Amino acid sequence: MGKLAKKILIIISKIIGALALAFLLILVAGFLAVRFNLTKTAGDVDENTGIYNSLEDSLTASRQIIAFLPGNRDIAKVDETKIYCKLYILSDYADYNAKTILLAYQKNKSYELAEKMILALELRLQDKSELGNRLSFCNQDKAPEISLDWLNQRLSAPKDANVFLWQTEEPWQIIRQAVVKDKDSLNRVGQELNISPRLLLSVAIVEQLRLYYTQRELFERVFKPLKILASANKMAWGVMSIKEAAAILAEQNLKNKNSDFYLGANYEKLLDFNSNDPVAERYARLTDEKNHYFSYLYGGIIIKQITSQWQKAGYNISDRPEILATLFNIGIQNSHPKANPEVGGSQISIGQDNYVFGSLAYEFYYSGDLMDDFPY
Repeated sequence: MGKLAKKILIIISKIIGALALAFLLILVAGFLAVRFNLTKTAGDVDENTGIYNSLEDSLTASRQIIAFLPGNRDIAKVDETKIYCKLYILSDYADYNAKTILLAYQKNKSYELAEKMILALELRLQDKSELGNRLSFCNQDKAPEISLDWLNQRLSAPKDANVFLWQTEEPWQIIRQAVVKDKDSLNRVGQELNISPRLLLSVAIVEQLRLYYTQRELFERVFKPLKILASANKMAWGVMSIKEAAAILAEQNLKNKNSDFYLGANYEKLLDFNSNDPVAERYARLTDEKNHYFSYLYGGIIIKQITSQWQKAGYNISDRPEILATLFNIGIQNSHPKANPEVGGSQISIGQDNYVFGSLAYEFYYSGDLMDDFPY
């Protein structure tokens, strides 16, 4: 072999070696990123946190007043007048979504539910400067009475598109079909834990949307080659992205009577293992691609433990998906009960809209989508 050929072989071998080293470094970087939670999108606090809390405070105050007043039927009539008035106004901006809210109200007759659905819609329409003033008019004593028949007729053939644009995108359509298939598992967990399957779903679907919109390329390039290491690092597992440490803590909290997250004797055995290898069994539970029951169970237990912690501290957040989703996302170790909780978590960009984890959970929960399969 000539000197020139040898030099060429040496150069080629060096190039191959350099490429192999670069690929190895990428894999190591991916492993370390997952191991030490460096892949998480930066957390943030939603700028509308005060608005969420203000509505909750208002509804709580109304609830307390009604409890001490006679004539609740008259109060309900006033509330209904306000709802119909607001839906009439919202029909000028988003008649598709206004109709969805009307259907939900007719099914549930819940003023609080309607107000929260209206808020979710209003926040998507907040660029409409005059909307807030128009809606506030409906809270006045002399708000116009809109008949149900007239409102139904007005909303019979919506012309506007769904304001929640992410629900019109292909990723949600795929996720949507998948979660309907999991309906039995979600309902089973909801019954076992006495929590709303829709509440549990509001967290699960945000995890799915977050992974798709924020880490899809990273997963394709880096995490797939590392999947063999999933049982040895802290990568999130299952449809609710449960990390091993979070799963272990949930198991421990079920048994620890001194923990603020303790749920009671009835729940102690929910996550008991059937083998002598809890590490392998836990991994098998959370990574089962054919049956997501344990993914939802672990996620539901974490949500219920957070709810219990806050309840013991004097704060009821059982019907606040935006707060529960935020705390689920940032980790139970960062759950600190307080009077004015913040809506936040990982940042998620979908098209032109920006969300934090908690606000997207709220938007799904009160969007009305899937309310036939997962009712309020």
